[in-house]
Amino acid sequence: MKITRDVVVDLWPLYESGEASADTRALVEEFLKGDPAFARNLREDSSAKLLAAAPVAREPDHEVKALAATRKRLVKKDWPLFFAMLFSMMAFGRIVSDTSFDVSPWKFIVTAAIALVFWVWFLVNLARKYSLKA
Repeated sequence: MKITRDVVVDLWPLYESGEASADTRALVEEFLKGDPAFARNLREDSSAKLLAAAPVAREPDHEVKALAATRKRLVKKDWPLFFAMLFSMMAFGRIVSDTSFDVSPWKFIVTAAIALVFWVWFLVNLARKYSLKA
């Protein structure tokens, strides 16, 4: 199999970044030894420098801030949703347990009203969160 300049040009970014396998590195180095003018042009070519990763300027404590934000999101509880679901389940349980006609439904009504308050609280918070991002 004949190795051409086009093949070496295709393999050059991998070779230059150090991600090429040992066999690929040997193949590129062997080809460049046989064609020193092409090797010089390839190493001095400005387009090859464009393939290099540009350094990203970040503040020194960027990782610490990212870790703190991740922990905050993982630990943050959505209490209105939790209580809305809890009281909704309690209201459902109350209506199931009080299905006879000799019990007043006032306990169910109170529990359902509390659940409704928590659902409204949760939905208002949700609407505010997404309206601020828009």
